[in-house]
Amino acid sequence: MTARQASTIQQQASYWVTRLHSTDCTDAERYAFDGWLAKNEQHRIAYQQVLAFWQELAHIESHAGAELKAARAYLRDHRQARRKVSSKRAATVLSLLLVMSVSPLFWSWLNTQNYHTAKGEHSSIELSDGSQIELNTDTEVSVQYTDKGRNVKLHHGEALFTVIHNTEKPFTVTAANGVIKDIGTRFNVYQQTAKVSVTVLEGEVSITTTNNATPFPIKPNQQLSYDTNGQLTPITAVDIRTTTAWQNKQLIFKAQPLSVVIEQLARYHNVSLQIADPHLQTLKVSGIFPSDDLHVALNTIANALPIKITSTGATALVIQAAD
Repeated sequence: MTARQASTIQQQASYWVTRLHSTDCTDAERYAFDGWLAKNEQHRIAYQQVLAFWQELAHIESHAGAELKAARAYLRDHRQARRKVSSKRAATVLSLLLVMSVSPLFWSWLNTQNYHTAKGEHSSIELSDGSQIELNTDTEVSVQYTDKGRNVKLHHGEALFTVIHNTEKPFTVTAANGVIKDIGTRFNVYQQTAKVSVTVLEGEVSITTTNNATPFPIKPNQQLSYDTNGQLTPITAVDIRTTTAWQNKQLIFKAQPLSVVIEQLARYHNVSLQIADPHLQTLKVSGIFPSDDLHVALNTIANALPIKITSTGATALVIQAAD
């Protein structure tokens, strides 16, 4: 086996370890991996080596957290300005970069930053290229820079992206089984269990899914959703103020069913909210409510509808028909 063939197998093994540890790895991919693994004994050996390396990465964060932070900073900013790294850490940073240069898996891991918010939290992230990501409640994203582009993975939740356009390094967001590509814009992505909704505030984005490989464009004040099969829904016109109200810790509802309102409120609070009577679920709710004050929101709704709120525990509330 030549050195080039060995390098190719190592890269393939790195790819499979990464995919198999991804939350969106499909059964078809696992089947393909089994075929790749059985094809050649060198594949099995390379996979075991990369897998062992992957498992070792879990220990590096705790033992070399400061050095990793410095190495990531170097990768992120070396084209803009030199960052000073203490002589004590210089050797470790250098060794990490050397390992990275021969391991595609380590390059991917080291060059990826993860961000998340808990329920009720908001967070604003400014990327090294000037782009910004604002995370809504209970949201997680991973940001990875490569030579070919800037890639964000929305694992769950909702985020608003303000992108500095760069044709040489496109900005993409992967959410469930769809990919949103920036064309110089601001857009909001909300990933729910059964669908993903993309709303454009400024500029334009294009969307491709596993079921629609042809890029589908979306323009300002438009929203497009796709389901778990990648099936696109028709574009709808939206009220941008309603879509982005969460940035101001508000929720705006216009004749929405009570069940939808309660579901949205529950996103922001560690509490169980249940509607006891199914007939109450279709009651319509309109208004502007605080996302950070559940007591005010529920009491405002109760004053407008024939319902009452009953506490059944420290973190459990039941909505019932008023007496």
